[in-house]
Amino acid sequence: MELPVYKLVIDEKDDSGVDYIALVDQPAILRNWRAFSDDSYNDYPKAASANAARALRLRDQYELDCGTQTGWARANQLADGENITEETIARMASFERHRGNSDGDPKEDCGALMWLAWGGDEGIEWAQRKLDQIRDKNQRKFRFNLDEDRQILSGFAMVADLPIYRADERGEYYVIFERDTIERIVHKYFSNSFHKNFNRMHSMNETLDNVVLFESMVIDSERGIKTPEGYEEAPDGSWFISVKVNDKEEWAKVKENFNGFSVEGFFDEVPFKVEDEAVLEEKVKQLTGQFKQLLDYYEKRAI
Repeated sequence: MELPVYKLVIDEKDDSGVDYIALVDQPAILRNWRAFSDDSYNDYPKAASANAARALRLRDQYELDCGTQTGWARANQLADGENITEETIARMASFERHRGNSDGDPKEDCGALMWLAWGGDEGIEWAQRKLDQIRDKNQRKFRFNLDEDRQILSGFAMVADLPIYRADERGEYYVIFERDTIERIVHKYFSNSFHKNFNRMHSMNETLDNVVLFESMVIDSERGIKTPEGYEEAPDGSWFISVKVNDKEEWAKVKENFNGFSVEGFFDEVPFKVEDEAVLEEKVKQLTGQFKQLLDYYEKRAI
């Protein structure tokens, strides 16, 4: 795996940990999480392929020593019209941060050359639109399990060992919550009596006094703590919760505007290393498959 991976951890003695759970329109373990599907696409514009092919010709013609192996692999994919995955599309979309290089002369400016290699204006703009479409489709699927009569929401607040794609001012990377960390987070959350700490969309100006966590379990098959029916594919260590909305008006807003849970708090980062990167790649593939099954389940149960 080319991107760096970090474990998110907490310290029992400081303020780190989860202190609020938000009701959000885009369900998340953290804000901006992404678990990628195995689907692939090749409907990018012909101009994106032409831009990538031009970058390859210029590199070879002028013997330019620019870019990274990843960038040139992307250029070859686009130039050949290959299918690309959702993760690749996300990385193309995040290349927008290099738009300042787009006006240079690619024969003399490495930044301009690599802008073309990643599809140029047409490729990057397509990737942004495509990623929005994919995510919108998935978010419509990934909903709470709602009990209409009792005004109860159920679902996962956290999923163990799931590599979560992040892209910010530091670049691209993955973060992971290991099962032992989730157990410590949950213990600390209840020790601090945070079971009534809910808000809308991570806004402290939108706290929810009529929402309370009343059911919680950290999945542990060895201890006999198993997932509810329909959620069997979630890995051990995942945090499943149910909350009750004690207000009819708030319940109506939840059904109309929100689709899932997203935890928030403070965490420390520790570099995550494995001797064989194939182990982590296999974990990504395995958990992505599990999430696809969960998405199918949510779609059938969605209200």
